[in-house]
Amino acid sequence: MIPVRARKKLSICLVDEDRLGRWNLANVLDNMDTYIPIVCSNFYELIDEYVCYTLKGLPNFIISEWYKEFVDPDFLNIFSGSPLATIPIIILTDANRAESVKPPHEMNIIGTLAKPVCRKDLKEILTSYLKHKNAEEND
Repeated sequence: MIPVRARKKLSICLVDEDRLGRWNLANVLDNMDTYIPIVCSNFYELIDEYVCYTLKGLPNFIISEWYKEFVDPDFLNIFSGSPLATIPIIILTDANRAESVKPPHEMNIIGTLAKPVCRKDLKEILTSYLKHKNAEEND
């Protein structure tokens, strides 16, 4: 018998300081047939946990709360030098800040979602990115 987790299609890493927010989003993702190998409270922890990813395979996406460190040059140097820099990122933020978030060019940010996250909006971003990526690979 195949374990349930082995059948999940996408692997997503969650990064959010808010434990309840992580739990709610993890439930949404689990219902979308995704696997969540690592849950971290911040990006420094995420970078430190890289060894765990090599054992479980890199996640397809990172979903993270917006952090002020994303505009800090020191953080961007650390992140850019990590193997996680190539993984697409979806940023979560409060609805009133969603339009004002300006992602840095050093991060592979593919979308921004307002909290609380709606399954439909999340699925739309993931599906759109995967279709675009598949089209690029087939060209």
